[in-house]
Amino acid sequence: MKVQYGEMFPEEFKAALANNPLAYLPLGSMEFHGWHNVLGLDSIKAKRICQLAAEKSGGIVLPALSLGYDLFPNADIKNHPNKIYDTYHIDPATYQIILEQYFADIFKTGFQKLFVLAGHYPNKDVAERASRKFSDKHIWVETEASVVGESGDHAAKWETSLMMAMFPDYVDLSKIKNQEDPLLAVSGEDPNQSSAEYGQEALNKIIQAVTDLIK
Repeated sequence: MKVQYGEMFPEEFKAALANNPLAYLPLGSMEFHGWHNVLGLDSIKAKRICQLAAEKSGGIVLPALSLGYDLFPNADIKNHPNKIYDTYHIDPATYQIILEQYFADIFKTGFQKLFVLAGHYPNKDVAERASRKFSDKHIWVETEASVVGESGDHAAKWETSLMMAMFPDYVDLSKIKNQEDPLLAVSGEDPNQSSAEYGQEALNKIIQAVTDLIK
């Protein structure tokens, strides 16, 4: 059975919904993740994790919402030229309104449960606030790190390893070399210590934790 909403015919959606009325909503962003990662990392990461969980436990994966709350909205492009890569800027109040409307539409469609995965970590707090409007519904809001009790990182060993395991073509550590600031935008352990093996080990734990949470 298909799990991606965007790939389903109407009758396939109806059957998947009847089988498990759970929606997965990946929340991402489009932003600089160092020289070695693709710009859509947060959205790509969250969507694939949701897909893997849905393939294991059922449910329907909605398209990734690539909007996010900017932790550094006052960092202008003149002083921080790499902000030109960031196209997810939205203030948290507006974002919360959008999510509240989206959540309402999801439940109106017939879903009974909603798992929100914030690939862009700051989105988690806003999504949690939006979820409070639906106290009568089953809503879980996590990051891929929080669901396994980890702190996660930004473009460092954790995220880069996960991408190596899921999308090896979207990581190129050689691009770090010969940069004036080779670890620009990296927060956490040196991504040069990343590996697909470490990423796969973390990914296995994440998928198991998600499926345990939503069952």
